Amino acid sequence: MDRCEAYARSTGNPCRAKALANGRCKNHGGLSTGPKTPEGKARIGAATRQRMVSGQAQLVQDGFQRWLNNGGREILRQKALRRAWIKRIKF
Repeated sequence: MDRCEAYARSTGNPCRAKALANGRCKNHGGLSTGPKTPEGKARIGAATRQRMVSGQAQLVQDGFQRWLNNGGREILRQKALRRAWIKRIKF
């Protein structure tokens, strides 16, 4: 059974997790670099459009409204007052 090939910087000990096909564990495999081919980019674009159509945008709007109703409106009001005060005292 292969083990991950990553080493800890602090201790120098190797990671003891089971390796995936690329030789690294799920923690040390690295981040995705995203689609490279035009087909892959088109596929991601289609998935994003599908998500937006399916109501993801509405969920974001609903969350923003909840934030406003739970104290966010007061935060925005205080920031606006501070901005006006700073503008007034500048020479």
